[in-house]
Amino acid sequence: MNRRKYKSNLKLLVHHPLVFARFYRWSLLFLFIGAALDAITTAVLSYRFGPEGELHPVVRLMTYIFGPIGGAVIGKIGQVIFAIFVASLWRPWCRWILLLCGLLYLLAAVSNHFMLI
Repeated sequence: MNRRKYKSNLKLLVHHPLVFARFYRWSLLFLFIGAALDAITTAVLSYRFGPEGELHPVVRLMTYIFGPIGGAVIGKIGQVIFAIFVASLWRPWCRWILLLCGLLYLLAAVSNHFMLI
């Protein structure tokens, strides 16, 4: 039986998070910038229109519990942690998954921005 070894960065992320952060620093920075901009625009949208305006169920729940600013920030932190976890499962694609998630957060922030105008 031919078994391929499953290679991931999960051990690196769990046991040596600073090494993981140093290795993927630019991808993580892009992810954090996109997520921060999305959190800001999500908080403003939730403040103006209430939690019902948020499509993501976890962020909506956090907004109900912690208010528009706290809910957006806590929900976005949870999403980013999950994105990093999922990206770490695929070592060859980790950098690209982080960059893609950052791009999607930037696009969500732009979409939120144009909903505010």
